[in-house]
Amino acid sequence: MSESVIVTRKYTGLIGICIASFLGCIDLTVVNTIIPAIGREFNTSLRETQWVTSIFMIALSAFMVPVGTLADSRGRKKILLWGLILFGAASLLVGLATNLAAITTFRFIQGIGCAILYTVSGAIISYLFDEHEQGKALGILFGINGLGLAIGPIIGGLFAGIVDWRYAFLINIPFIIISFILCAWSIPEYKTEKVKKLDILGCILLIIFLISLVSYFSLDGNALQQWSLLAIAVIALFIFIWHELKTPEPIVEFHFFRKMRFVSALLATFFLAFFYCTVLLTLPMFFAGQLGKNDIEIGLFLLPATVMFALTSPWVGNRSEKFGPQRVILVGLLLFVAAATFLAFASTQVNAWWFIIPLLLFGMGWGSILGPSTLIALNSLPREQAAVAMGTSWTIHNVGGACGIAFAVFLLARFNTLIQGYQALMLFLAGLALAFTFICYFLNRK
Repeated sequence: MSESVIVTRKYTGLIGICIASFLGCIDLTVVNTIIPAIGREFNTSLRETQWVTSIFMIALSAFMVPVGTLADSRGRKKILLWGLILFGAASLLVGLATNLAAITTFRFIQGIGCAILYTVSGAIISYLFDEHEQGKALGILFGINGLGLAIGPIIGGLFAGIVDWRYAFLINIPFIIISFILCAWSIPEYKTEKVKKLDILGCILLIIFLISLVSYFSLDGNALQQWSLLAIAVIALFIFIWHELKTPEPIVEFHFFRKMRFVSALLATFFLAFFYCTVLLTLPMFFAGQLGKNDIEIGLFLLPATVMFALTSPWVGNRSEKFGPQRVILVGLLLFVAAATFLAFASTQVNAWWFIIPLLLFGMGWGSILGPSTLIALNSLPREQAAVAMGTSWTIHNVGGACGIAFAVFLLARFNTLIQGYQALMLFLAGLALAFTFICYFLNRK
């Protein structure tokens, strides 16, 4: 096969992967503006309809690492194609669902498919491109992801307000077919020479832990229910660690955590998700409650952050190779410090346009952390374990997002007015970002 054909297939595969990951990112944010429409159609409360979001996050968090293990041993291309089929079928079923229970069930399945797309996409790039090209390729991938996150709320608002919220899911189908064809044709198969036996008990324990943890943050039950969920999560985690240390073929190789660069990457991606999930939860509440903006207007005001993320990611990919991903992450964390501080003081303004500058800084910080932290996680481990590295990284990322949402709700409830809680939350984020900057700096020096 000629070199030109190899290059063509390599970038065709990147296009197919980007389409798949782009759709997954849209479906992560599209529900923010269609939940009210779903509630109206099925006459359900916000507490009931929020499961459309929560169940997706639970599936996404729970299946990242098992999918990474499966892809490494069974073949990354094969698992990716099955993930596309699963995601596409679930999107169709959500769009055709006739009750909230069906939507919630199919969103869980869609979350499993999305976990495959997120985990395997970065792992495929790790062997599709040489090490000196990986930063650029991951930058393109995360730039596309940023665009998906950016237009998700807009697509949801437009479909819910003009046509029907169901089209926000049905529109996935033709693009999934295109992605499947491109990936099937262009991506070579890769799997480790040693077929690793899937650790079923480890998978079950990990899923129990993550479902209990995310449910603890998502459910609004009584104290007994909340403490029971937390107890189950803690017990499952301890049994999981004990089991993984004893089993000959574990899901998570705990000796990975002896590598300080890998740990610093996980801390960075944890805080990244904590930060942006907190901001993207709180700002729409502030825009609606304080400034009286509707769903479409809220999505438009959030565009500076997500579009800047999409523009920054490819640029950061090139700079990561020149300056090192660790330094780029530190710059991103400092941008978060500035953005959160600016957001806290901008909250006293009645004009939403005052939020543009901090949202631009927020988007730049976001783009400066996501790609480089993933690159460090991938390059800290052997190439044959890239999918497990990606799965571990995204699992920590999603747990960080769940913790951020939980903390935001907890803190806002402690203040008499929305603006007081909002300012306190932003100042806390600024301080926490500064703390993580120092932690990541010292870890990378070891």
